Amino acid sequence: MKTTVAAKEIIIKSQAFELQNLSSNWFYSIRNCVDQKKPESAILIYSRNHGNGSIGLDSIPSVLKACASLFNHRFGTEMHCESIKSGVEGDVMVGTSLVDMYGKCGDIVSSRKVFDYMPERNVVTWNAMIGGYVRSGDMGSALGFFETMEGRTSATWNEIIGGYAKNGDVAMARRVFESVPEGLKNVVTWTVMVDGYVRNGDMEAAEEMFEVMPERNFYVCSVIISGYFRKGDVVKGRGFFDRMFSRNLVCWNTLIAGYAQNGMCAEALDAFMNMEAEGIEPDEVTVVSVLSVCAQSGMLEVGKEIHEMIVQKGIDLNEYVVNGLVDMYAKCGDLGNARLIFEGIPSKNYATWNSLIAGFSIHGHCKEAFEFFMRMEESGIKADGVTILSVLSACAHGGLVEEGLEVFSKMEQYGLTANTKHYGCVVHMLGRAGKLQEAMDLVEGMPVLPNDTVLGSLLGACQIHSDAAMADKVLELVGKLNSDYRSNDNGHYLVLANIYAACERWEAAERLRAVFADKGSDIIPGCSAIM
Repeated sequence: MKTTVAAKEIIIKSQAFELQNLSSNWFYSIRNCVDQKKPESAILIYSRNHGNGSIGLDSIPSVLKACASLFNHRFGTEMHCESIKSGVEGDVMVGTSLVDMYGKCGDIVSSRKVFDYMPERNVVTWNAMIGGYVRSGDMGSALGFFETMEGRTSATWNEIIGGYAKNGDVAMARRVFESVPEGLKNVVTWTVMVDGYVRNGDMEAAEEMFEVMPERNFYVCSVIISGYFRKGDVVKGRGFFDRMFSRNLVCWNTLIAGYAQNGMCAEALDAFMNMEAEGIEPDEVTVVSVLSVCAQSGMLEVGKEIHEMIVQKGIDLNEYVVNGLVDMYAKCGDLGNARLIFEGIPSKNYATWNSLIAGFSIHGHCKEAFEFFMRMEESGIKADGVTILSVLSACAHGGLVEEGLEVFSKMEQYGLTANTKHYGCVVHMLGRAGKLQEAMDLVEGMPVLPNDTVLGSLLGACQIHSDAAMADKVLELVGKLNSDYRSNDNGHYLVLANIYAACERWEAAERLRAVFADKGSDIIPGCSAIM
């Protein structure tokens, strides 16, 4: 009997030891995922294993950090409940992680509530609370905390400086910068101020501050380069890049992304090849930019090579890389591969759906584009203005009038406001279907003034259906609009003249052509290849 009891005790102790070791291993696995910027993996590990007791409570701060980086408020709230049930909510690390998570997820009320109930706080807790107010745009509360706080660190000062800059008050950011105690003003503080000027488009001030920095890092150089590219000053951006004696991956990524954002596809690919020639290995950021270039320029074969390189080099297939692949294949017309990759994504976001829907719409697969939109709705992902525009375009070209009108009516439900592009699509859709009066009613009821695209779509429909009476009404509407919206009057009159001619109203057509000529516009005469 004693032997049996002793054996049971040994087994229990052994199991406890194994569980402790397992818990420690999961802790390091979760923390490594967060450190390697793989927050989804960290949450997945926790979700799969915490129920069996193999994950300790020491993993909660790391999981909360993963939730913060993903702005995953729902799972973060679940972790908060878990910490309360486990009795560790009062731990300073757990409390600080909760303050940070709620702040980054935009729930400043919950963040402040956790902060107020914490029995113990440290400087990181205070910084997290200040950061939350900064992100919510409440600089008054952020400054109040800053002035109350004892033992400010460089991170505290940087948070306030960056906050004012992000909220557009660069002058105040500069005043705070000048007030930083000398011992706390480091290269990050200088970089935050330079970045503040860049964010607000003041490249002259950014460059002046850059030149007087006591020390620089690769990041601040990249900030300046990206600032010039963002303003479209490609020459200065490249000039700064060429000034650098040594360059790391961040600098090359900034250059490639800058070219891609400015539509300079050949230059972006050339920079990518030069980077590889210098022996610098690409990462997720690099391939996203290069895939964007391939999508913009329709270079399917190059895109396939990049896809192969991603697999060979084991580059992490995060959401941005996967979205880039779907977008590239979709825009290049390889809808089979686009769909294959799309279907393999376990968690799809609105950007992934938009890429696929737009790809099917652009390449004339209108019914499929609408079906994917319906699937997107069912998945619970909210459509945005880009989604609606792609679906409306598909409905217009596919003759899906009822479906298109249903989608258009849902915009208010999604909290979206229709712009002239959306109205233009609907007008085009109704016009192609011969519903000219409905199209005209829509144009007349628009909350914004119709532009040439909208009016041109309606006139084009009148021409297709040879409806001179409706065309007259459209031209009457054009005449009522402010001159700023009548930049294409000559074109409108010429279309109307052609409509009159199609209806065999020759005299009216000639009168309009005469008006067109009197306005000083030349009609390019036609010619025949038959001699």
